[in-house]
Amino acid sequence: MTTKTPGQGSGLGLAIVKRIVEEHQGTINVRQSHLGGARFELIFPKQKADI
Repeated sequence: MTTKTPGQGSGLGLAIVKRIVEEHQGTINVRQSHLGGARFELIFPKQKADI
């Protein structure tokens, strides 16, 4: 799956982001706009700071 028109890349960027987010126990929410486009929200679990 890709968001690009044919001949403009492979669309692998979202797959890489998905893998990284899932490796950190996060989730991705996607919302489409009725005007076009989409909003991607990345959510990660809260963690303690090592400071």
